Amino acid sequence: MGEGRGVVAAGLGAVIAVLLQVVVAPNIALASALPNFVLAYALVLAVVRPDRTGPVLAFVLGLVFDLLGSGPVGAMAFLLVLVTFLASRAFSVLDNDTLFMPLVILVVSTLVVELFYAVFLMGTGFSAGPLDVFLYRALPCALYDCVVALVMFPLALRFLASRDPQQPGKPRLR
Repeated sequence: MGEGRGVVAAGLGAVIAVLLQVVVAPNIALASALPNFVLAYALVLAVVRPDRTGPVLAFVLGLVFDLLGSGPVGAMAFLLVLVTFLASRAFSVLDNDTLFMPLVILVVSTLVVELFYAVFLMGTGFSAGPLDVFLYRALPCALYDCVVALVMFPLALRFLASRDPQQPGKPRLR
């Protein structure tokens, strides 16, 4: 896949993730858990394209999420930039051409982002104790985000991963 075509595909995926966050996420909420399509897409993109994923798209997606939501502005933007950088570097180091490592990185990253976002919420006046925030907000949202990321991962492999020249039909994670 050409680099220009890959950038267009990543940008189109980002627009779709934002639209899903605005239109679909409020309608599929379970109790107080909302899926975070923006987080899932940014993390999947960081794992599928670790050498070409920069901080700009993660920052813009996080800022759009912050401006559309009711949390502190800048918190998700900061967390997405930090965690997508760490996830892409972790995948670059730990990649062993199996499906296990990308999934572990996605699960751990979503949990870390939701935990730290809950800490930001508590720091800005969210009226709940640390245990309540973890059990009723961070953990359910992280599990929901993991499911969304696991659904997005094969789609991102199909449309965003570069092709291996030796095996034309098989996508390459790097």
